[in-house]
Amino acid sequence: MKLILLIILFFIAGTGIFQPVSTQPECLMIEDFQKYNGKPFPDWSFREDYSEASAIYSIIEENGKKFLRGSTVHANYLVQLAKQVNQHDETNPNSICWDIHSFPCISWEWRVNIIPDGGNENDERTNDSAASIYVVFQKRKGAFGGWKYQPANWLKYVWSSTLPVGTVISRKFSKFGISLYDGRYIVVASGNKNLGKWITFRRNVLADYEAYFGEKPRFNPIVVGILTDSNSTGTKAESDYDNITASAL
Repeated sequence: MKLILLIILFFIAGTGIFQPVSTQPECLMIEDFQKYNGKPFPDWSFREDYSEASAIYSIIEENGKKFLRGSTVHANYLVQLAKQVNQHDETNPNSICWDIHSFPCISWEWRVNIIPDGGNENDERTNDSAASIYVVFQKRKGAFGGWKYQPANWLKYVWSSTLPVGTVISRKFSKFGISLYDGRYIVVASGNKNLGKWITFRRNVLADYEAYFGEKPRFNPIVVGILTDSNSTGTKAESDYDNITASAL
């Protein structure tokens, strides 16, 4: 009887009915903001003064759900938050290694409460966005000191006040003849529609990179960034962020 069972099991395995269980996770959690109280620092870094960053960004809890709020209602500073996603530190349980080829997509939740009146990302004089998520790639291998300190390419997904969904804007900056960054604003939501509602967005970052830079990225993403701003228009903006994940197709 045992021999018969072994033969049957061998036959079933040979037909492909038995498949090995993959150890590859379905997604990589970049941030769910659950472990923070009050402020998301120091995991999320910034270039500006602490007082400015803490005036704009805070952790809010509603009905047991924690999330990040970016608000310029009481302080109208320009503050970009950044979280590294290429750390290879086995001793740090919070370190993240985002392999863009295994997880080419990014998803996140937004709830936009106030859009900056007159914001238009295509005009430097009114370049404000209610909410934005950056994915930053190094151009050259080396120590990373922030997206404004060394050459980088980035994709910025924005909720625009005025530009239609699907708008793509090229933004480049050079200094002393050196290209410091080459970026693309990609409008994924616009205007007052759906204000005050949690909405999930999903983008294929790898496909976007190839489409807008004409090649595959040489390196994995180095940073995921967040920005809510209204300083250019002198108005107010407020948005909530949660559940930023990278996933397969």
